Amino acid sequence: MTRSHRSARSVAISPDRLGRAPHLAVLDVVDHALRVAAWALYAERPALMGDPHPWRPEPPEHVAARRLLRQIRTFARALDRYRRTLAPLPAPPPQASDDDTDF
Repeated sequence: MTRSHRSARSVAISPDRLGRAPHLAVLDVVDHALRVAAWALYAERPALMGDPHPWRPEPPEHVAARRLLRQIRTFARALDRYRRTLAPLPAPPPQASDDDTDF
């Protein structure tokens, strides 16, 4: 198992998108926090960047860290899929304004 490099988000968070799906803001924060946690794990345990040795068992903390990194990648993929499903959401109807001033 090797570390995967994530590219830029498939669907950018914009004020318009947050207006239609405000829960994406919280999910974006969680996604960012998990990516920071993964980088901290890689920095603390560089052996996680490569595959485990095929004949020598890993210490339990490396096994647990690899499992956690797999779960972080699973969450990131699920969130990317979710963002893509929200991408074609129609824009909300324009709100009538009481302001008659032309700019």
